[in-house]
Amino acid sequence: MKGFPWRIVLYVAFLLYLLLDLKVCQGPLRRSFLQRQDTLLEAAEKNQWVALVNQEPISSEQLDLAEYRYLYQRGKEDEEIPEVNRKMIRRAVLQSLIEDLLVKQFARGDRTAAPDEEVDAFVETWEAQFETSDGLIERSAMQNLSAEARRRELGRILSEKKWLEQRIAPGIDLTDDEIKAWFEANRESGEGFVEPEKVRARHIFLSTVTIDDETREALIRDIHRQISEGEGRFEAYAAEYSEDLRTKKRGGDLNWFARDRVPEDFADVVFALEVDELSEPFRSSIGWHIVKVEGHQDERPVSLEEMKTEIRHHLETERTVDTIKVLMEKLRTVSNIRLFPENL
Repeated sequence: MKGFPWRIVLYVAFLLYLLLDLKVCQGPLRRSFLQRQDTLLEAAEKNQWVALVNQEPISSEQLDLAEYRYLYQRGKEDEEIPEVNRKMIRRAVLQSLIEDLLVKQFARGDRTAAPDEEVDAFVETWEAQFETSDGLIERSAMQNLSAEARRRELGRILSEKKWLEQRIAPGIDLTDDEIKAWFEANRESGEGFVEPEKVRARHIFLSTVTIDDETREALIRDIHRQISEGEGRFEAYAAEYSEDLRTKKRGGDLNWFARDRVPEDFADVVFALEVDELSEPFRSSIGWHIVKVEGHQDERPVSLEEMKTEIRHHLETERTVDTIKVLMEKLRTVSNIRLFPENL
């Protein structure tokens, strides 16, 4: 019969059958579905799965290890965390494990692989963190990894990192106009946009912690007399007499510094000196000093060019966080994720 909507009728009939089977009559499809659900729950209980991500499980053992690392990195012990907080931490760590697994799965599906030379460099950098080869061997033994397996694992991590970077790169690209706009919008806040008054100076320091004050004062005044009368260069006296181990090898050079980087009773004297002026011996809260100022810079606004790199890093960090969040939501949407809270 021409014009009769057979396709619509068949579609409605199919939907009606599904409704009756699954919701009303407990038909074969419903029984099959329930049986699969029971089998899945049994497997989760037997293996202590806490989640199933695209049919790939995350076990409670994996979660325990991830939680331990989370607390260890923050200098915390499991025993000192209240039970309510511990449950929140555990759930947050599980979400992080799920996201890591999603990245791993999609990178694997796209066959993303870092070039061998990049893997070699990544492995070399990672291994360089160990002061001795024994430390590297011990860490590998703890994770039951041979040198070859360790390289494969690090190669996998690098490949997943590259896959993630490729996916988020379009979302974090910045133009010079965007950097300039951020600078103009925030410069009036003042903080971070003003370079404070600075001086560059050298000093000779004698501590009064272990030797009495009178002895130190006599020595520092004699050193000052010799420098003032031209008997030697300031740098040579600093190298010989100064007890500031950080600067004595470079002739007492303190480099450039602002007031807030040094003790107040030291700054009050130094910032009152003119360039090339030698201070009188003076005492601070920690000992005796002689200072020679070699440069002075007034407070000034910081230019866009000086802040450009810092602004770019700041904005890229913000955009990276937001872009990764959006990407993870997309991956979750297209993935099959099942949680087993009873095994948490």
